[in-house]
Amino acid sequence: MYLLLSGEGATDIGCCNPAADGCDADGFKAGPMAWVADKLIEKYIDIKQSYEISHINTGGVSFVSEGFLASNRPAPVKKAMELRGKKKPAETQCYFENARTLAMAAKQKSEEIKGAVVAVLFRDADGTASAGRGNWRDKYASIVKGFAAEDYDLGVAMLPNPKSEAWLLCAVKPNAYQHCEALEQESGNDRRANPLKTQLANALNNKSSTDQINVLVQDDSIDVLRIDMPSYNTFKADLERAVRLAVGIPE
Repeated sequence: MYLLLSGEGATDIGCCNPAADGCDADGFKAGPMAWVADKLIEKYIDIKQSYEISHINTGGVSFVSEGFLASNRPAPVKKAMELRGKKKPAETQCYFENARTLAMAAKQKSEEIKGAVVAVLFRDADGTASAGRGNWRDKYASIVKGFAAEDYDLGVAMLPNPKSEAWLLCAVKPNAYQHCEALEQESGNDRRANPLKTQLANALNNKSSTDQINVLVQDDSIDVLRIDMPSYNTFKADLERAVRLAVGIPE
């Protein structure tokens, strides 16, 4: 099994180093969300193989940027437009198209490696409290339908609500892993008073750089199996389904 990841920047999924629209493992600098996905996959595969293996550490990962997805967007097709649905909010179309493009890139990578490729599309939902879960649901549905438009069963939406700091904060706040659903009611706007980014930094005593958070995930100080909130649980379930399908673990 192989991973193809795409995100928004160095502080979430990661980036290419040096900067590029795409890279394989030797040029990929993983961010916290990449390590979260990688750690979950280790635990899922361990169900069958009785040992842990990091796809990031063993070179089983590639990355493509937002810019790559925008530049390589496929032409609209009737099937895709039908799947997208007439009532889908226009502002979620980019999520649909990003998923289509990532699915196509994953198919190409699968042909190159002669194996299964799990494609993970990260986006912050960036919702406001007033938008509620409806905003998240529309974006999530658009990503799912984008993968479906390309008949790609190994695509996974990684869509924190409202943003990735909420998932991480669940694990490091004073009452860690408890009542984390309330974090999804926070604003995704960093200009608001006491934004999630500040709350995360405070909970970590300002030891909250990308590299520092990466270590917390890698050494299980942040337990990826204990984070419990709706958007995370959806991602976790979807990722497990894709991994089981990719490596042949029965449902």
